[in-house]
Amino acid sequence: MSHDANVRSTAEVGLKRAGKSPKIIPMLLACGASDGDEGVRHLAYVVLKRRASAAFAKLSPNDKASTQSALLDAVMKESRLNTRNAIVDVIAKIARLTVPLGQWKELLEFMGQCASSPEPAHRELAFGMFASLTETIVGALSHHFGALGQLFAQGLVDESTNVRMRALKAVGALVSNSTGEPEQVAIMKSLVPHIIEAAKTALQAGDEDGAGIVFEVLDELTESQTSALSGHVPAVVSFCIEVAVAEQLSTLARRRALDVVAFMARHKPKALTKSKLIEPLLVALCPLCGEPKEEELAGEDDVDADEEEELQVQTVASQLIDVLALKVPAKHILPTVISFASTNLNSSSERLRHAAVAVLGVVTEGCCEGVRAHAAQIIPNVVPRLADEHAAVRGAAAFTLGQFAEHLNLTIDAGCQDLHKQVLPALFFTLPNERVKSVQERMMYAMDAWLEDLQGEVEEYVKPLLDIVFLAIDSDAKPHVREMLLSALASATASCGRKVHEFFRDLLPRLTKCFNLTSDAELSVRARALEVLGMLISSDREHTFIDAQTNDFAVRVALSGFELDFAELREYAHGLFGEVSEAMGEGFEQYLDVCVGKAIESIELDDGIMFDSEDEADRDELDSDDDYDGDGGQKTSGYSIRSGVMDEKASACKALNCYASHCPRAFAKYIPKVSKLLVSMSDYMHEMVRVQAHLALGQTAIAALMIDPASSQSLAHESLSATIRCVLDDDDKEAVSASIESAALVLKVMKDHPTIDVNQHIVDLTAASLEILEGRAVCQMEDDYDSEAGDDDDDDDEEDPEAGLSVIEAIADLLPALASYMGASFAQHFTPHFNALMRRTSENRTETERLLCYATLVEVVRAVGPPAAMCAPVALPGCLRDLTSGDVGLRRNCAYCAGVLVSVGGEHAAQFHSVVAQALVPMLSAENEPDGGVRDNAVGALARLLQVVGIHGEGAALLDVVLRALPLRNDLEEGPDVYHWLANTIADTPTALSEAHVRQVIHIFNQVFAEKLAAEVTLRIITLSVEKGCGVDPRVAEAATSLQQHHAL
Repeated sequence: MSHDANVRSTAEVGLKRAGKSPKIIPMLLACGASDGDEGVRHLAYVVLKRRASAAFAKLSPNDKASTQSALLDAVMKESRLNTRNAIVDVIAKIARLTVPLGQWKELLEFMGQCASSPEPAHRELAFGMFASLTETIVGALSHHFGALGQLFAQGLVDESTNVRMRALKAVGALVSNSTGEPEQVAIMKSLVPHIIEAAKTALQAGDEDGAGIVFEVLDELTESQTSALSGHVPAVVSFCIEVAVAEQLSTLARRRALDVVAFMARHKPKALTKSKLIEPLLVALCPLCGEPKEEELAGEDDVDADEEEELQVQTVASQLIDVLALKVPAKHILPTVISFASTNLNSSSERLRHAAVAVLGVVTEGCCEGVRAHAAQIIPNVVPRLADEHAAVRGAAAFTLGQFAEHLNLTIDAGCQDLHKQVLPALFFTLPNERVKSVQERMMYAMDAWLEDLQGEVEEYVKPLLDIVFLAIDSDAKPHVREMLLSALASATASCGRKVHEFFRDLLPRLTKCFNLTSDAELSVRARALEVLGMLISSDREHTFIDAQTNDFAVRVALSGFELDFAELREYAHGLFGEVSEAMGEGFEQYLDVCVGKAIESIELDDGIMFDSEDEADRDELDSDDDYDGDGGQKTSGYSIRSGVMDEKASACKALNCYASHCPRAFAKYIPKVSKLLVSMSDYMHEMVRVQAHLALGQTAIAALMIDPASSQSLAHESLSATIRCVLDDDDKEAVSASIESAALVLKVMKDHPTIDVNQHIVDLTAASLEILEGRAVCQMEDDYDSEAGDDDDDDDEEDPEAGLSVIEAIADLLPALASYMGASFAQHFTPHFNALMRRTSENRTETERLLCYATLVEVVRAVGPPAAMCAPVALPGCLRDLTSGDVGLRRNCAYCAGVLVSVGGEHAAQFHSVVAQALVPMLSAENEPDGGVRDNAVGALARLLQVVGIHGEGAALLDVVLRALPLRNDLEEGPDVYHWLANTIADTPTALSEAHVRQVIHIFNQVFAEKLAAEVTLRIITLSVEKGCGVDPRVAEAATSLQQHHAL
């Protein structure tokens, strides 16, 4: 402790020498007990802690006992907190060596006596020692948990604040180190009410630090000792919400309270649902989505964005609602949210308007079907908020509209197809005058999402969008503005490139200006310009506007960006290379060597880790805006490590996929090296790369099979093995889905190469598909936290509403591919898969899940044929029920499925013939069915029914109905089956038709030719059939002469 460096140095040498002898312990104990200088006493015990383990082991039994006794005396007498804590550290060190061996029984007695002492200081000491020693003594206390629970319960309600806080820390240590044995869980469970009461007492006294300790304990309980919360979930949630809505408390305390509930929502949604807590939770949380931020309340403009995001109650509340929407069935979420929104969308309170608009966007992904059903009523009320006087409300409105476009698939619903006419004009009107950066970004995000979702209807918006883009580029607008506008333009080009091509001469010089940018702040603009050019190239399928010179310019300008060492620029360069390869096909060979080389370089780059935990990853994506964050965002699932070059690696894998797909012969020589890289990338740490690696690996295997089947067997095995590994081990649904999609594509090609033995893979994939359908794959597993004793897990209605959709999307291609590969023999393996599919078409499943199940079923049945006939009587009742669904896609799939089932079902479906006809005939009328695609599928289904029952008797009347509904003008894929059947009838059995029906059929064919409603092969079949019919039945010849000559019949 001397100020003289030489003296200190000499002392340290002596201390080091003495430390080699066990005599150091009594020396330091004497120093700690007798020296009047607190600093010396404290240092003595700090040094003793360092030396204790080695020196104590060398002491005699008597000396060990003396040491233990001296330590207990010292800690009892020491009045200074820091020194007392140092003594407790020494005791803990020695306890680790002795308590497990039963060599310090006095320690436990000492702690119990102190805990019961009338002196607050002694009680505080006891619980402080419990907190420090719990890890060591928890095993020794296994027979004393009852008494320990009583002591802790008393400590939690102690009149001394210090004792209560020490007791809370001790409880936290106990929870952390508990082995989870029933006796221990029972003790912890009994302490929960006392823990909550201690928190309330602390908050009432203004002791938020004390309340913070409570939240630490609750965090431990929710994360590691969940059974201890059984029966207390309502009380815990009620307390946390009470804290969260208390604006007089600090933001940190309120956030900590929400964090506890968020963990429950993420890992125990059933407990919240069964306790009927969802509605009160949402009632409290919804207004918090509009709560001002810290810097807004303080009037500050220079708050560090990353630090500030950590403080937002608005952010955490939005995240919590988002998790609830994803984890809890929509019927528990939407009524409360919609009620809150409808009440407050036009509120005079800025905060309530903000919250009302924002919360609709936050729940959109998790409750997409329910929100879609109300979209026609919601959107007209959200659009006016784009012009709200408050920036936060405008930003929330833009965010919510963007979420609608991204997740609701509004273009498939007849009642929502024209909503873009309200949204996009409003965005084009408000965006040029918006001055708040965060609101600009959200408006451009919304514009991007709607333009991408519109597909062919985007034409009318191309010119106004280009006007804004040109103005931004010409005036050197801020980089983030140019970047997001170019992103919107890329989406518009992807949807309607032909219209954008009309402005190509004006657009290319602006893009070229972007390609010349070299400053770090503007390289993201340059990257987005590459994306636009790539979209322009790939969308010009007739090569009207894009020539070889433009392709060469595009490749060279993209390559030049690699010199700037900017990952995003390399990412979009790989994307452009892929687009050019699609446009040029095998002609891309001249660029392939350098482009493949760049892809390999990107894939082999070292990873710069940006974050490595689920929570941090989630927060980074949810809080991506610098200035405005409370409206939700994208989610990740499972453990995820994000790399600084992750997007670049994913893009490089996708580029390799393009090369294998569009120029396979030129790509052939790179396959050996590329395939090895892709196999390794299929196990990459981030799911986005794994997704693209699986797809690229499958396409590479397909390219190899097309070029040299004999030498491609090992690569096919590698690709299918990667899929099976992924299903068995990967916890990410998107990666599993991509791997299965890849396997399905490979199987479709393998069917043409029967000499390559993949039987074991077929067995494994069939088992894997069943595992997924039954919800048993790793990526579908929920935490054990949500299935503790006492929970009823048989309630299918409480399943994660998104899980079914992800599952069915994953196997919707694989099952039909397996059926196609195996043919009729697949029927003997399909029974468990069929049963699993049927369970997923029950009424309590989402409409999207049901439509995907019917789509999967019908493709399998078609591939298997008559051996699948037994499926018809089981599947048809649900299929007919869903013909009345409000979902267009579900009605369309059910109409198609009903037709295939009655066709393949034979006698097994005979009992349903009349009811199928009764259900489908009304759907041919536009008055009853507004969607043209559904009407066409209903026509196709009735045509299949007629092929089974014949066109005589009652069939003649049904034929008349079908002919009046033809030709098909919406779902042209139904055309071949219908027209080929009619053509065969005209050619082979025209006498079965009445004269009126013959004329009707020929008139239909006339319209098909005139309006080009069928492919050339179908038109050729019609031509030949009519020619044959003319020779068989003069009525056909007479009707055919009335056709216009240019129809070539």
